[in-house]
Amino acid sequence: MNKTNAKPMSTVHPGFFLLLWVLLGSLSFIFQDPRVLLLCWLGDLLLITYLGWPRSMRKLYWLLGGLGALFTMLSWLLFVREGTAYWRGTIPLVSYPVQITDTGILWSIGMGLRIANVTLLSMYFFLTTTPRQLALALRGIGVPFSIGFLISLIFRFIPLVKNDLETIREAQLVRGLQLDRGRLQEKLRKYGFLLVPLIFTSLRRVQLIANALDAKGFQIRNRHHRFYQMPKWKKRELLLLCAAVCFLLALFYWARVSPAHYGVLLPNRI
Repeated sequence: MNKTNAKPMSTVHPGFFLLLWVLLGSLSFIFQDPRVLLLCWLGDLLLITYLGWPRSMRKLYWLLGGLGALFTMLSWLLFVREGTAYWRGTIPLVSYPVQITDTGILWSIGMGLRIANVTLLSMYFFLTTTPRQLALALRGIGVPFSIGFLISLIFRFIPLVKNDLETIREAQLVRGLQLDRGRLQEKLRKYGFLLVPLIFTSLRRVQLIANALDAKGFQIRNRHHRFYQMPKWKKRELLLLCAAVCFLLALFYWARVSPAHYGVLLPNRI
């Protein structure tokens, strides 16, 4: 995975960084109003800009985050019944009623911003965190070592599978395979020449990793395992996390429990 020039992982406990990102992402699920979610997204964007964006993430985020937000907005726009209706209609063939309301417009924009925000935080965390740091973070917050190690191993596979796919693709192109020609059915059949070798290559790597773990005496129920350089929690980090949790609970009460429901359009929905 790519690394950034930022210094959060080198100065704080990896578990603090993980929990901080979880708390920031939770804000998107507390509120629904697009005005509040826009402030959350801008705040996260400024934070990530300050920490330093990996170059490989910027264009990818604007593509995936933008398309995901746009698709979510269009998906929700016609299916909210609450509010004053601006337009009503039905879906042909199934005669399902649809409408555009004032609440539906705000709701669809809010859900799009929610997807954009969660995508931003998730991409930054996983693109700037190595599998070892992820394992340290999970172990630091109390997740059993075997579970944290397996989760980190999954993310370690992603760049390996990507490299295998590129190698197989170049080998097939040398053999004369032209993926960009032919009808859709023919293109799907050609992609099978990439997927089948990729599956067998991945299965072979899984067997090699399993043999390596057995040779090193890896045990799933080993409760005494510890990392050689496991960082220790600092009092400042614990105090900041406690303050952040209390602040988040206060916002949750303000938005979801209190009669005001500030920043919430439809209290019976997430």
